[in-house]
Amino acid sequence: MPDAVPRLSRTSVLAISFGAMVLLAGLLRQTGDAIGGMLDLTLNGTQARAFLAQLTPWQRDVHAHATLIYDGLYPLAYGAFFAGLAVRLGGAPAGWVALTMLAGIVADYAENIVQLLALSGRADLLDAKTVLTPLKFALTGTAIIATLVLAVRAGARALGR
Repeated sequence: MPDAVPRLSRTSVLAISFGAMVLLAGLLRQTGDAIGGMLDLTLNGTQARAFLAQLTPWQRDVHAHATLIYDGLYPLAYGAFFAGLAVRLGGAPAGWVALTMLAGIVADYAENIVQLLALSGRADLLDAKTVLTPLKFALTGTAIIATLVLAVRAGARALGR
């Protein structure tokens, strides 16, 4: 018999993904503070190149490791939490919210690849950030806001009983 609760919406998965999301966000923030910022917050190639020019080789290496490890796991953590919460709260839009979050995760990973190539000096595709970074923020932001709307609706339904 199939499980009635989809895996992403299980309490244990939500708790673990929430904890991982908070931990990884803290590690990314700490790394950014230590090296003077993160490429993820630059919105285009010009800003990214200016930021990279200020980094020492050690700072580039630290940034690359943080991008590969922390930001490699971060999209999975925030994606699992918000998509799982949307699915758990149910309703017709839950599937669309999860798909929107998945698209945001894909954009985040594409941005990470562009940044890792630049940090390692292998290729300068930073102009792609002009599309990838705003797209990542728009998709994930939309999914997060939609999940919060679902949570408010679920809360209102529960209080109305």
